[in-house]
Amino acid sequence: GIDTYGKVSSVSRSDVNMVLSINPKTHKILITSIPRDYYVNLAGKNAKDKLTHAGIYGVDTSVKTLEELLDIKINYYIKVNFTSLIKVVDALGGVNVYSNYQFTSIDGYNYKKGYNTVNGEKALSFVRERKAFNGGDRVRIENQANMIKAMIDKAISPAIITKYNSLLKTLSNSFVTNLEMEEITEFIKMQVDEMPNWDIENYSLNGHDDYQYTYSFGGAKLYVMTPDNETVINAQNKIKETLN
Repeated sequence: GIDTYGKVSSVSRSDVNMVLSINPKTHKILITSIPRDYYVNLAGKNAKDKLTHAGIYGVDTSVKTLEELLDIKINYYIKVNFTSLIKVVDALGGVNVYSNYQFTSIDGYNYKKGYNTVNGEKALSFVRERKAFNGGDRVRIENQANMIKAMIDKAISPAIITKYNSLLKTLSNSFVTNLEMEEITEFIKMQVDEMPNWDIENYSLNGHDDYQYTYSFGGAKLYVMTPDNETVINAQNKIKETLN
């Protein structure tokens, strides 16, 4: 997810980085979130940088950087931006997202602890908020994963998924992906035919606050999150378990 409004084809920082490991046989989905400030080896640059800066060099750099970090092969990517999220949530007719906290966002929206019904604008405010929490970006990552779960739950509901043709047409310019349309429709048809319930798990990498020089802005030290290698290894193992 890049940090811009407007055309999703634009190049910008990749502020939201998630790896979804999807097993269509066991109906399990693992959402692995990687903090935007993770201090990683930037693919193709032989240098350290924040993960969010990978987006400046294009989606392929983001993908390869995450592949190296997690020692995995990423088959597909989906790139979205702020406008995409608004459009998708509104096209779904709103979603029911869970919050672990009661808070008010910087935009003035109120969220209760528990489930909140949100439209596109309120969904975007929910996933962007960090200053309302002592945990800052760590809580924001948690909320972003909860939003993905809410969107999946709504999208696979019988009332929505049976209208997938019109939904995909509405959202045709809202995302960039290397998934072929045939692959998307094949997956949707499997869901329509079998209507399985999906077991969705969240896992977030963690680290330590630090200041380091970065490849993209070498003149001064910037805030970064130095990876906690134990959480990286845990993520690698969880991904393997999910796919096996």
